[in-house]
Amino acid sequence: MQVFIAGATGVLGRRLVSQFTDRGHPVVGLTRDEDGDESVVTRGGKPRRGDLFDEESVISASEGADVVIHAATAIPTDDPSPEDWEINTRVRREGTQALVKAAANAGADQYLQQSIAWVARKPDGSWFDEESPIQPDPSTQSAIDAEAITHEAMTDHDFDIGILRCGYFYAPDAYHTRVHGQALLEGEQTIIEGSKSARISRIHVHDAASAFVAVAEAGRSGLWHIVDDEPVSAADFSKELGKLLGAPDPEQISEEEARRDIGDRQVDLYTRPMPTTNAKIRSEIGWEPEYPTYRDGLEQVVETWRGEGTLAEAE
Repeated sequence: MQVFIAGATGVLGRRLVSQFTDRGHPVVGLTRDEDGDESVVTRGGKPRRGDLFDEESVISASEGADVVIHAATAIPTDDPSPEDWEINTRVRREGTQALVKAAANAGADQYLQQSIAWVARKPDGSWFDEESPIQPDPSTQSAIDAEAITHEAMTDHDFDIGILRCGYFYAPDAYHTRVHGQALLEGEQTIIEGSKSARISRIHVHDAASAFVAVAEAGRSGLWHIVDDEPVSAADFSKELGKLLGAPDPEQISEEEARRDIGDRQVDLYTRPMPTTNAKIRSEIGWEPEYPTYRDGLEQVVETWRGEGTLAEAE
């Protein structure tokens, strides 16, 4: 099957290109410049230029695709403004609209949409799954909208749809993971007091990509939560990463201090529990994570950093 990937140069998309091509599937990756072209080619795919906000370019680039995947995001990094978040909102809403039209135009068999597990996190912090009701808030509304557009597309067009709600990403090349590791080494990482008991479901990006591959090869429609086997608090995640790096223990700060430093949106993400399960995709698709716990995944992260010399003190 020929696979078209929007977001092919991102932290998830790069792995999608590699994993699909490794399994013998031709891949076309949407790119915007020469660096993107090189990234796709290096991983065995074929680049085609286009822009998610230019519907015609996406339709043209995806011609011939059997599977269309929306793996594009524009998550802002340092001290983001409301305008920075709006770009990611557009990627979710306008990008999804463009890609479902592209899938229909290409005569694709399947459309896969990346989403986020915390659209259904429960207000009381208890366990939830794919059957739990959605809990809209400003940070999740655009992902909820993208899911709705995807569901509508299955009604309007003759292709299967899959929505893969991923837990919090981490990986050696993920921006926030690298920043986290460097801050720990420099003694500048903090732990928010309210995060100590807030267990959150995470997923190594390698395993997130393998879930997309498994769903595409199964040719199924459905909604699945893509997380590892063991939710972990942000505090314990930091402590484990620090231990592997040989870093000093991070300082603890109050929620009030954290809200002043990094804003309400980020503090809420780390201090509100988000425990969910991968049981549904295990039973229906047969997918299993290579890194079943954050401890397994963080060992790979630190080994990669040391091998590449990514963080100076981690050599």
